[in-house]
Amino acid sequence: MKCTKCQIDKLSKEFPVDTIGRKCIHIPTHCLKCLIKHFDVQKAQQKCPECEVIISKHEIKELNLAWEKALFRISLKNISEIKTKNKNNPDQNGENNTAKGNVYVILLNGTKLTFKLEDLNTVADLKEAIEKQTKVRINKQKLSYKGVELKTFSDQGTKNPLSDYSIVPESHIQLMVLLYSISKELSINALTFDLFWGYPTTGSDFLDGTCMLYTGIGSESQHYRTFDYAATRFSDIPNISHSGDIMDHINQRGHHCITANLASMPPDVTKLYFILSAYNSPNIGCFPNPSFNMFDPSNPDAQLCSYTIQSAADSQAVIMCVVEKNDINSWNVFEIGKLSAGNAMNYQPILNTINGINQY
Repeated sequence: MKCTKCQIDKLSKEFPVDTIGRKCIHIPTHCLKCLIKHFDVQKAQQKCPECEVIISKHEIKELNLAWEKALFRISLKNISEIKTKNKNNPDQNGENNTAKGNVYVILLNGTKLTFKLEDLNTVADLKEAIEKQTKVRINKQKLSYKGVELKTFSDQGTKNPLSDYSIVPESHIQLMVLLYSISKELSINALTFDLFWGYPTTGSDFLDGTCMLYTGIGSESQHYRTFDYAATRFSDIPNISHSGDIMDHINQRGHHCITANLASMPPDVTKLYFILSAYNSPNIGCFPNPSFNMFDPSNPDAQLCSYTIQSAADSQAVIMCVVEKNDINSWNVFEIGKLSAGNAMNYQPILNTINGINQY
């Protein structure tokens, strides 16, 4: 990953583990070394170099401790020697890629990108190629193949070859685009999905907001619970609720609100899919002025999802995003925007679409 300050490609471990400050809502793109230099100049009020929020002295002290204790500083010389050796002996780092043919990267919304395998040697090469084609930054990409995440670097700090993941011609790799990262340090305990819509010309109707919970990972994912207008609460999951239909007939507006306490989610729940679907109307485009927000109630100005509902105007349903638990028990919000048939009267087509997403 390239530091946006020094413009040098660095290991992920050379960046802060989480956000620069607790009030920051972005993934750090400045490496630790550049951050320490930035905060080294004494100022009356220190600000994050990326988003301008105020960084406390305690947070700066934590960054300094992270820099002082960083193991990679001790081993940078060895890593440099490894990289030099691998450059001179390409086979040791997967640099000699003799396989030829296309590999495909599939976004969750169904978009398919094509790359020539002979032009790619490592996971880092693939991520750079994706960034050039889609403008999705490398630190926003999560790549998976057959349920296994493609890691950019090995534990030794070398770039992982694509061949380590058995990537061959005609392989289909899934790309998930990170919208927001929720961690314990950010203190986001709850999530609110707030949906409004106008009545269609045919009269009162429902643009349903639904939350589907899944357990398991990848192809092992299984549907666990569905929260919607009819199933607003479950006794075994008291930390999620759905408002049900809130209809304002005078102003001809409908409202759904889903709240989820991520901090106390059952441990086997790994994903929360958020779906919109038209109830009686043929498609989402029949509802005038639809809007939604996904936010932490304690910080409503920080939007967790940026999907544009109008993109699904011609579809009966759209799987908007997924909130997914990562391997350190915090949560990430990934954009999906996958169109689907089905609605709250018949979820099976939507379940089928989600199962297709989970197969990668």
